[in-house]
Amino acid sequence: MNIITNKDNKNDGDNNKKDGSKDNNLSLDFAYPKVSVITVVLNGAAYMEQTIKSVIEQSYSNIEYIVIDGGSSDGTIEIVKKFGDKISRFVSEKDSGISAAFNKGVRFASGDYIIMMNCSDYFYDSRVVEKLANYIKINAPDENTILYGGAVIINRLGGFSMCQAAHENLLNDCSFCHQSVIMPRKMLLNHKFDERLKYSMDYDLWLRLVNEGARFIRLKDVVVSVYRTGGVSSNPDGVIIKWYVKTINSGRVDVGGLLMALSQWYAAKTRGYFKKIIGDNLYSKLISIYYRLINFTLKDNGNND
Repeated sequence: MNIITNKDNKNDGDNNKKDGSKDNNLSLDFAYPKVSVITVVLNGAAYMEQTIKSVIEQSYSNIEYIVIDGGSSDGTIEIVKKFGDKISRFVSEKDSGISAAFNKGVRFASGDYIIMMNCSDYFYDSRVVEKLANYIKINAPDENTILYGGAVIINRLGGFSMCQAAHENLLNDCSFCHQSVIMPRKMLLNHKFDERLKYSMDYDLWLRLVNEGARFIRLKDVVVSVYRTGGVSSNPDGVIIKWYVKTINSGRVDVGGLLMALSQWYAAKTRGYFKKIIGDNLYSKLISIYYRLINFTLKDNGNND
């Protein structure tokens, strides 16, 4: 196991002001919160540096940055070590999956609040954490409150779209990503990610918290993260697991939802087989043509209205 701890890192500071200076006379009740940002990764060398930079270049100073690596072999570890003086704690060892890595990061964290920023994803801009901390400082939400903002989604062809997050629809669908959520550390210590789940572990957690009376607040004016599709959540099996998670937590069997999940699973599997037959390059070109036709159709319909 490879563990690096930087106790002297400036991000481990006490009672830092928003501008980065320290006020040793500032009481905990009136201090800006310490925020722990956790990145979990396994063989993410392609995007790891972008993720790290988006964290360490935040304007807010009272950040603790924790990286949990699952035993990468593609150069990820070397990239992390390059920024070693900016990372509060780095752990590299094999684990049982994303849920286990999330829980491990929470155990290491010492912040008042936690943000999970996966490798390949990144903060929308350098003032995101400052905006979130300001809201917490001014509004003083209780330890049963989860805050979340918007997210920009990058699809597999590099196109961008805005995620229209809304917790009001949470019982029907997980409409916001965990990369845009900031929540109290105590809540995550008391309600862990289910390590039996390989997909939809965040959705499962949100639903369990809703059942226990947690409150969600959407910060409409804050875009928190940029999120890339194509990760583990895009696995065809994920849609079935998502239906299962919703069924277990709601206590009702949505037959229509199951049929929809099965059709999505079948379509995803079919696309996967088709991609293997024709190759990545031709598949990407066909997908690009498809999206262009969709966009053309939408624009044409809009002009006819």
